[in-house]
Amino acid sequence: MNPKTILFSVFLILCLAPTCVLAETQQQISIQVVDERGKPVEGAEVRARYLATVRQGTEEYRIPIELAPPQTTDANGQCKMVPHDISWSLAAIKAHRVEMTTEEAMKLYDDAPTAPPKREAFEREVDDRLQRYSTAYRQLTPDMDANQPITLKMAKAIKVTGRVRVGGRPLAKAFITIYSPKTPIDQLFPRSSPSLTDQTGRFSFYSVPGKLDQARIVVERASGNRVLNLTDVPTKTTPAGLMFEFDTDASDYVLE
Repeated sequence: MNPKTILFSVFLILCLAPTCVLAETQQQISIQVVDERGKPVEGAEVRARYLATVRQGTEEYRIPIELAPPQTTDANGQCKMVPHDISWSLAAIKAHRVEMTTEEAMKLYDDAPTAPPKREAFEREVDDRLQRYSTAYRQLTPDMDANQPITLKMAKAIKVTGRVRVGGRPLAKAFITIYSPKTPIDQLFPRSSPSLTDQTGRFSFYSVPGKLDQARIVVERASGNRVLNLTDVPTKTTPAGLMFEFDTDASDYVLE
């Protein structure tokens, strides 16, 4: 055999050997997703992320990166994940299940009422069901036992509604987020997204259950964002969920 061929073959073996060993040592994590009553949840999306440090020039940024390819639970509410063989200090796993998919909503429109009042009520109900979801989170540890299944018990998101006024007047087109005190998992999976107030200053969205006692209101302006951060915000419990009423003053905002 040509000496160059021998050297090249040895080089390939040395390069591929660590990869082969790594593939053999990687272990699957078994996951079981159940609802509030402990019954298996089919069709839940399961994701795992870790917090990575990324350097850009002289700056360092902490960003969430996928720890394993996303999976979907089967009829028994189960799935398996193979985490990447990397080191991390903070990682978590999340299960998410929407009440209604876009495809399911489109099928409902085939038999939707045509009369204007009934049509409007139908569209509001479908839109609301599209927003509803159940979710569960679990923080992972570097020394976790891959042989022990992870059970994620989902909780239904709660509806959050409210109205924002400034000096007694509705605040339209403002982004508002109602949230609970931050946890390490919030660095990996946002618990809620900002909601845009309408012309009457009202907003509506679904959020992960928790101590929702903090708010952030952002009013976008050409000169910059005017921001109002609130803590210990009052709330009112209603049959539909939680309701917030904000009546503040323009001087409470700071320019971001």
